[in-house]
Amino acid sequence: MNKKPSHSRRNFLKTSLVSGVGIVGATTLSSYATNKTLLKNEIPVFRENNWLPGDGPAGLLFSQIGYEMGNPVRIIVRLPQKEMLPESTSCVLRPSQNENRYETPFKYWGEIWKSHWWVADFFDINAAGNWTIEVDSDGKILFRSKGLKVDKNILWYSTLEWSSVDMLERRRHFTGVGAGWQDAGTKWVESPAQSAMIIALEELLEQKKHTLKTAFLDRIYTQIKVGCDYLVMTQAKAEELGFPRGAMSHDVVGHEQDVLPHDAMKAVIALAKAVQLLPEKYSAEKQNYKQSAKLAYHWLLNTAKPTGEYGYQKVQRGLPNDAKIPDDEWLTRDLVTLCSAALEMNKLNVEGAEKDAFYFAQKIMKRQIPKSEAMDGFYGHFYEFESMDHAEPSWVHGIVPSGNGTQFGADIGQVYPNYLMPLIDLLRKNPNHKDAEKWRQTLLDFTYGYLIPGCEKNPFLIVPQGIFKNEGPIWFCGTFHGTNAIYGYTAALALELAKLFNEPKLKNIAYGNLQWLAGLNAGITRENIKQGCVVYSTDIPDGAALPASMICHIGERWAGTWFQTRGVICNGFSTGKQFVYDVAPKKENDGPFSFTDEDWIPHSAAWLTGLVRL
Repeated sequence: MNKKPSHSRRNFLKTSLVSGVGIVGATTLSSYATNKTLLKNEIPVFRENNWLPGDGPAGLLFSQIGYEMGNPVRIIVRLPQKEMLPESTSCVLRPSQNENRYETPFKYWGEIWKSHWWVADFFDINAAGNWTIEVDSDGKILFRSKGLKVDKNILWYSTLEWSSVDMLERRRHFTGVGAGWQDAGTKWVESPAQSAMIIALEELLEQKKHTLKTAFLDRIYTQIKVGCDYLVMTQAKAEELGFPRGAMSHDVVGHEQDVLPHDAMKAVIALAKAVQLLPEKYSAEKQNYKQSAKLAYHWLLNTAKPTGEYGYQKVQRGLPNDAKIPDDEWLTRDLVTLCSAALEMNKLNVEGAEKDAFYFAQKIMKRQIPKSEAMDGFYGHFYEFESMDHAEPSWVHGIVPSGNGTQFGADIGQVYPNYLMPLIDLLRKNPNHKDAEKWRQTLLDFTYGYLIPGCEKNPFLIVPQGIFKNEGPIWFCGTFHGTNAIYGYTAALALELAKLFNEPKLKNIAYGNLQWLAGLNAGITRENIKQGCVVYSTDIPDGAALPASMICHIGERWAGTWFQTRGVICNGFSTGKQFVYDVAPKKENDGPFSFTDEDWIPHSAAWLTGLVRL
């Protein structure tokens, strides 16, 4: 890993956006949410005498894509003070045509992120339709908004094509190397982003192939090939540069000297799944991918070493600058990825791979935080290292600054949040194994000690960024930018755990994490756009918090991105500036106070991974 001059997405903009103004310039006035286009008769600004815009954000928040028929329809009001919403306030759904009228009282949820929140849940809407929402206080309408939709498979049909193959078909043209996809807001083609997207496409095949039309399947196969060809190129590039056979470069133009084990771990999964899932007409490619996966897997087990402090950002974990990071231990998230890689290699009949998976599972379980060492009442999540006592966050991706330039190391591309899928797979396929009960107990403790109570600590049911010592759960601060990938992956994991434990709370958590991306979120404001956005801009009424889908070009109102390919998802809510570690992970700092607008395809990959299981 060579140290290079400072190079970041923000610096990259100075050149790329000048040359790309024809593409990006038009994005500054994108989306639905301008004062001129707010629908007639809507009341997006809180209509009550006891509120002024300077008091804090006020908003009526609901899904901008729609709600699944038969699932809860949750609507949330956000205000800066509890006294501002009368206790008698109700939520009324007025039909647009022949739908039923619905009404239910708003219930005060509580205070978090420097705002107060009220929730209205409708559990009995079992027919498709469109409604206008009214927030009614004894006949006085405090908010009114059109556009609430309920339909069967509305999230699936609204986003599937655009967040998968259509987006990728457009982004493949900008890599300059004949493979892979432009994965971010600028011309980056990073290995972990490619792998995440390939794996998501492969899971569409694993979960829903029988429901997809032949033409759509062919498009998926083509894009899997586009992505896997690039991963093979990164391996060839590393060997060309003199790295051991099997190693993989982070990309092939710009960061080819960065050879990171966790990139290769993800690539092994992507390549091995491609071997299993591509049809016979790709037989030559499948042989190539199998050889590449085997070489990378062998390198990981026999040569690769943890990166230690290189590219490891202490501040986002709440660690002091003088904390000593072990250089002989994998991050727990790396052990999880290695376990998944071993399971996929076992499907390719690689000798010893199943034994490797059992070994990595043991290592993962050893890192679990027991109830006797609960952090702020939470347990069942994981220490990041066996030798340290801080919990691993849900997300650590970022480019880490240093005195010798930026570092692409331990944190780059680390977007999977406590992603315990391999333990679930092991339990299902090996129910009589000697460790089966331990795997089950590990998953139970994670579910009931961390995941459910952590998500229930906010009205949207979204997963925390982590549990921090002396702070408790934190959702937004400390990171490089917004963390939208963790919500789709958490939805996927929650749905698998729901099937395993028959726990309905997990289904609601999965749905809440997906709906956060679909528009049932804290809302875009003048302030959070100004704080976090680099390219995106729109008009918002003073003091208003407007719900927005974070899936580009999809929804009644949507927000972001830089490159504007329909279906891509932006980084999302954070607290500080984008691409800067400027806000420490402390409860007093936490809240959706900035909106980070860069698009990155792992967010869409995560969305698909959760969506396909819904």
